[in-house]
This record gives sequence, C-alpha cells and structure tokens, in this order.
Amino acid sequence: MLPLLLLPGTVCDARLFGPLMAELDHPDMRVMEMTGAQSTLELAMKVLAEAPKRFALLGFSLGGIVALEMMAQAPERIERLALIDTTPRPDPAANAKVRREVVEKARKTGMDSYILDAWGKLVSPANAGDEKLKEIIVEMARDAGVDVLAAQSEVAIHRADSRDRLKAIKVPTLVLGGEHEQICPLAAHEEIAAGIAGARFFTIPHAGHFAPLENPAAVARHMRDWLAGTDAHHAAQAADQGVEMSANDSTGKGKATPATGKEEVLQVERHDYVDLAPTNRPRGQSMEGFDDIYTDIVDYIIRCTHKIWDERDIGLIYTHYTHNCVLYGTTGTIYNREDIVSDTIQRLVSFPERRGMGTQVIWNGNDKEGFFTSHLVTGSGRHTQYGHFGPPTGKPFVSRTIADCMIFQNKIYREWVVADNMAIIQQLGLDPHAFAMRTAKAKFDAGLLSLDIGENRRFVGQTPPAEKADTSLAHNDVEAQTIEMLHEIFVKRMFGRIAQDYAPNAQYHGPLMKELYGHAAIIHQHLGLIGSLPDASYEIQHVASNPCDEGGTKVAVRWIMEGHHLGYGILGTLGDPTGKRVQVMGMSHYHWKNGKIVDEWTVYDELSLLAQVKLGQLADGAETE
Repeated sequence: MLPLLLLPGTVCDARLFGPLMAELDHPDMRVMEMTGAQSTLELAMKVLAEAPKRFALLGFSLGGIVALEMMAQAPERIERLALIDTTPRPDPAANAKVRREVVEKARKTGMDSYILDAWGKLVSPANAGDEKLKEIIVEMARDAGVDVLAAQSEVAIHRADSRDRLKAIKVPTLVLGGEHEQICPLAAHEEIAAGIAGARFFTIPHAGHFAPLENPAAVARHMRDWLAGTDAHHAAQAADQGVEMSANDSTGKGKATPATGKEEVLQVERHDYVDLAPTNRPRGQSMEGFDDIYTDIVDYIIRCTHKIWDERDIGLIYTHYTHNCVLYGTTGTIYNREDIVSDTIQRLVSFPERRGMGTQVIWNGNDKEGFFTSHLVTGSGRHTQYGHFGPPTGKPFVSRTIADCMIFQNKIYREWVVADNMAIIQQLGLDPHAFAMRTAKAKFDAGLLSLDIGENRRFVGQTPPAEKADTSLAHNDVEAQTIEMLHEIFVKRMFGRIAQDYAPNAQYHGPLMKELYGHAAIIHQHLGLIGSLPDASYEIQHVASNPCDEGGTKVAVRWIMEGHHLGYGILGTLGDPTGKRVQVMGMSHYHWKNGKIVDEWTVYDELSLLAQVKLGQLADGAETE
C-alpha cells in the first residue's frame, strides 16, 4: 500500500489530521514534522530525506507550500498530490513586517492570542462557537511555541512562487479549500487546479481554513477517491476528450466540463434526460453504496424516478426504498415499502399515458452521511382508465409535484410528497367538493376526525410574532436570507418584503398551474393564502441550495402552515369560511440571481385542504347525532 505523507500547517501537528485519518483508515499514514528549517527549500529537502522512496503527499496550508516545493525537487518520488487550504503564490512583500510583528506579540502575550486574535478568519462562521475545535487549535499552537512560529513564519515569508511550476506536475492532484476560506483565497486554489493538468478542485462545506478539522468527513470522501485512483481515471478520460477536470464544489459535486468551466453535478434545467441519466459517463461524484449505474445524486433521483414512474419498473421500489420507509403526503402517511408499491400502482392505473419530466433537483449531503434531494416534476397525461379519480373522462392534464427525499446508500428512507391534485381535478372537469368528500369519508370511516397535529406556535392575543427568524437550518448566507424573507412575509405578515427581495419581473409558478408575473401578482398570491387561514402558523422544516448553471443560486424550502379556515382568500374552492382546522404542507423552490428572486415554484394541494374541511364537517355531524 502506498504510504501517505501528511504535512501540517503553521504551529500544527498530528492533531490537525486526527479526525481525517480516522475517516480514511489508510494502513500507512505518516504525519511529518515541519520544523528545523528556515526556508521552503530546506524544509522540503528535510522531509524528502525522511520520506520513503515512493509516496502520496498531502499538504495543508504551509504544508501545501512545502509539498509544491517537494514536487519541484523530486517529482519522480511522488505518485499523487493533495493540497488543502493552501496557495501557490509568493508571500506579498508587505506581509513580512506583519508576520514578524505577530511573532513578537506572541512572545509577549502568549500563543493563545496568536490563534484567538485571528479566530474569526480561521474557521467557518458555523464553527466559530465550537469550543472543542478552538481548544484543539489553541493547544497545538501552545505546544508548538513561539520559536516554531517564528521559524515557520520565515519559511512562509521566503517561499517561492510556484505558479509557473504547476504545469510540470503530472500526477493525479486533488485541491480542496474550505468554502469560507479567508487565509488562502479560493482564487489561489483555482489557480492550482487550472495550472495542473487533470487536477480536481472542490470546496468543503461548513469549513474555513481548517477544513481537515472542521469537516473531516467531506475531506475524506474526496481523498478516498484520490487514493483509490479514481482521479487518475477521470484525468485520463479528460485528456482523451480534450477536457480539463476542475470543480468549485461545496458538497462533492463533480462532472467533466471544458477547461473554462467548473466541475459540478449535472443540473436538470439545461440537459436532456439522456444527459442526466447517461450510459457512458464516469462517476462525477463519490456514490459509495449506490448502484454502479448512478454517476451522481441528480442522476440517481432523475433516473430511478423515470424508471419507476415512466418505464413502469415499479419493482425498483424494493431496491430503492427501505422496508420501513416513511412517506408523508398531503392527506396521509405511508409507513412501509409495500404500501408505497401499492400506492404507486394505483396512481398509475388511472393514467396509462402519464409521464413525468424532471424539472429541477436541489440537493445537499454526501454518500458518507446521506443525501437530501428536492425534486420538482412536471407531470402530464390523459385520464383514460377507471381509478381513484373515478370513471375516465378522456381529458388531458398537466400538474406539478415536488418530492423531498432522504437517501442513504441507494435507498430512500424518508420522503415528503406534495402533488397538486386540485390542478388535475379541475382540468378533468370533476367536482372538487364531491371528490374531497369522498376522501374525507374514507378517513372518517377509518376513525379519523381530523388531521390535526396539535397546537401551532402562533399565539393569538398580546404576544407578537418573533422578531427574528431562526436561521439554524441554513447552510449558507443565501439560505439564511431566504429563511429571513419567509419569516417576514408569513410570520410577521410583512408582505412588502416581496417587493424588496423579488425582481420586478419575477415569475411565480404556483398551484393550479398558475403563472404570475411581477410584485403585485405575487404579493396578492401570498396575501390570499394567509387570507384564507388568517391565524395560520408557518414553520420551515428543511432548506437546501445549489449554485445554478443559469447563474445565481436555487434554494429549496419545505414548510408547514397550520390554522383555521376563518377568512376569504385565494383558496376559493373552500367556499365561505368554515372555521375548520387545516394543515398545508408546501414546498417551494426559489431562484436567486444578483440578489433578487427571479423565479419561484410553489406546490401545495388545495384538494387536501378541502378534504380536511369536509372531514371536520363530518366530525361535527357525528358529534350532533
């Protein structure tokens, strides 16, 4: 097995790599000391003298700078190279004075201050309050001492400019940088990836400069591919196709793209199905535990949905869902795989021509901890068979569905589905009240009197809504901004926020296949939803986001509203206010571009709300008998 040498950064030691080494479980890993020299040239020579004849090399920060020097001195001994949170650039001349002043301050105030003074720049904002992380980094600095800091500062000051030497590197190279890196800019990482043929560059989510400590699982995921030779395979194929491999990726996304582009998981909007579910594309993402056919998580959710629903390979549910999976729908919950198989068959019986088009997929996660996907599907077909919608009408329909899935090693273990059944009912010319009553009667006969889940968090009376949104679900700034916006609109009822955050020409793609344009129409849509349920609470359950090929970022939000039918609004099918308690499970996708929302896709099912009202009325009748 090829030895893996790990070079730590300034005032760091083996503790820097401890969590990463545990994740990798590589049989021969050696952390090298970064002391005993005053220049990168001397330090590289020292490490090479202590190193085995052939090895893989990982360098972090200052260790990455030394690793590049080692590549220049002994390229024949290094079989593969990984560079984390580092730079190929020389130290700016003005930095020498600053570095030496920092050393002198550390002599007077101690090494703790060396770390604590810079803490806000060293780690991701998400980790700034992690006291255990802080303790590890401070203890490494304290144990290294000021003399080591002084010597390593001189190494950094006198380092070579490695940019012109990058093109000479011919080994499989992995470049990683924390998404909130402030010490070694991500632009420098991009320079490395662009300068080394076949290099792959990924950003590490929830990490700043100390990615190996802040998110060791994400770092290890990429390193396992790199150590196993996956990168060499991709690089060879890229060379054959005249393609350079690179990426700017927060969760391990990957695809081969022209040298001028970035490497990311395929996105749905600009690709045909044959591109999204290819037959000859190498894996662009680590998919350990998934069937070999899937090249990334978008391929997985698009391909298996297509095969189950469009090709009618319903039996794939047995290999793509756990036996105890839970599926949350707008009118009930399914608690096992066999019932999902049965429900899928029944839904397809009515629509032999039904087809679904993957419209977009927003996702996060990884194969180590599990994936989340939010999948918008536009379905169409004709009602030609007797089924759950009654006798065939022969009429066509188009509707939207969003499904949120939790996935681990090829199997969905939890799913939320919001289908716009009211849109189908209206297009088929059916009576929504009669259909909703039939649905409610089935629930009533099964012993249900309501679909309540308990008291909501909106206190009627003297307590005002919470002033600030809880953004703890957010993974980045755009997700936090989305949560804050939705809190202003749906919790604080500040509908003017829409004019602030939506582009003037924004488009709203809503329930009942509505297509609305501009601030006024979108404000009225959201105002009307609250108008029907004026006491409704609003809770966000999940949020995820991806950079978009079309520019900007797309954000997926799953939310719940719960209140009473006390007013008039856009839910006209509910009729006059009934006072009945209803829940709305909704899902929304937002496209942020240049600081504004340019598109919103929202799905909730008015048929579910109507059925809940009918169920409440049936319950009232039972109580008066």
